[in-house]
Amino acid sequence: MLIVGLAWINQYDSNTVMFFLSKGMIDILAPFAEIVIISRLLGIELASFSPTPLLTMYALGLVIFAGLFAAVSPVYANPPMTKPTIIVHRGVINQNAVGNTIASLKRNSQYHFPFIEMDIQETKDHQFICAHDNDLRIPKKGNVEIDQLSLKTIKRYHHVDMFGDYLRIANKLKQPLIIELKVTNHSDQQMGTRFAKQFKPQLTVLPHRVHSIGYPFLRQVKRQIPGMDIGLVTMLNFGNIGHYHVDFYTLQHLTANPFLISSVGETGRPVYSWTDDSKLSMVRMEMLGTTGQVTDQAFRLQHLRVNYRRDRWILLLNSLQNYL
Repeated sequence: MLIVGLAWINQYDSNTVMFFLSKGMIDILAPFAEIVIISRLLGIELASFSPTPLLTMYALGLVIFAGLFAAVSPVYANPPMTKPTIIVHRGVINQNAVGNTIASLKRNSQYHFPFIEMDIQETKDHQFICAHDNDLRIPKKGNVEIDQLSLKTIKRYHHVDMFGDYLRIANKLKQPLIIELKVTNHSDQQMGTRFAKQFKPQLTVLPHRVHSIGYPFLRQVKRQIPGMDIGLVTMLNFGNIGHYHVDFYTLQHLTANPFLISSVGETGRPVYSWTDDSKLSMVRMEMLGTTGQVTDQAFRLQHLRVNYRRDRWILLLNSLQNYL
């Protein structure tokens, strides 16, 4: 409630001193509140004490110090000055087509956004198809993972576009792609190498990129096509991820935090977020300094106008993730 209350106040009062004092209060008081709540849940009795003028002054000093520390932090002191790169998620804008299809590629490449992001899966017989979900429903067998099915079986029951055709048309339309190489527990260990060897000539026509949650497969692609940018997709953003040998990161937006984005950004590598569809998440990610946003609402992001002084209350609200 403390964080929500302070964010609400700052939403209607854009005073700079108020903002940094609020940030200081959150950084100092929220951890103590969390300790009290956890202690009560675990039945641990904390020592009681009575507030004194000295203790009050000490607490106030900590709040002011924390606020001053936030004021000189690059995350809050240097707001982003450039608009994020718009990346069209699965080739779809506002549900105007079916994702990961050549039809959606043709329809939305006409808007000339920097990238269209799309997903591919490898079949059991090592063919690459355009698909997001890991499995398909097969009569009498239920849901079966794509990498356990042959292309012939898949085509018997479903219409799918081949990645080779998708890539050829993207090159013809001069539309750069960010290709997500989907990974399952049964993915062939040489999938990245096979993918790169099979499509290398077409992948180097435009500045296409490849990203995936599977780091070993990304390294296989990089060994085959050294000039191609590879990116690590993260589901949860905890710990230090800056040591991976990748060219960019695609972070799940819900758990993205300013220090992670700043630390990766300081290495000079782009940081994208996914999937930002609401205005609030778009503003939040832009203010946190992401290089680009993967979104189903490309037009909304295109027309978004962020005012750092007006919208920085969202950075306070972002502190909630530290205590959930």
